[in-house]
Amino acid sequence: MVLFLDGKCASVTNHEFNADSMREYLQQEELITAKITENMDWNKICRYLEEAQAIVLAADIYLDSVSSEVLSFLERVEQAVIDGESIGATFYAILYTELYEGEQTSIAMEVLKNFCLHANITWGRGLGIGGNKLEADSGKRSLWKHLEKHMVDFRLRFLQEQALFIRERIQGTDVYIHPKDVSRKEYIRKMNRRVKKNNRVKIAQN
Repeated sequence: MVLFLDGKCASVTNHEFNADSMREYLQQEELITAKITENMDWNKICRYLEEAQAIVLAADIYLDSVSSEVLSFLERVEQAVIDGESIGATFYAILYTELYEGEQTSIAMEVLKNFCLHANITWGRGLGIGGNKLEADSGKRSLWKHLEKHMVDFRLRFLQEQALFIRERIQGTDVYIHPKDVSRKEYIRKMNRRVKKNNRVKIAQN
């Protein structure tokens, strides 16, 4: 069984690596999904953790770290292990950042590795994805949409590869990616334009 933990991943693309997109690569294996919240059913989560052969955490990165809710959840899991719970699963991470470079998730990845060390959980593989705010415009910019299509395809190839690692319970080297079909300067310019546009909308609404 694979336990998919949703750490409030807010990927803007419809092709984000979620539980539904994993099913194709997990074949007939059971997939359980759980969203990390303050009010999640802890007893049920403990049963899932005990039964899972693989744990997958998908989350966004804020200021070099996962959200406070995810950190609290990890602390609680670590305490459960100390209290005698058994977790024999292999842990996989998929971390998203709005910054261009996927390497910007590396600090958060080390936090997760440290968690696995203290919770006696085997670290499988991490995937850090940069440029998470890159999305297709709703206007008639066909060239940009063409670039976006290639960017999404590039991202999905690595996500599918991660799914295969999860299915086979394989350990591997962490991978960090960014949207190579769009330059860093172009990405930053696009983000700045979006921020300015959002600010103008807020001013107009006020």
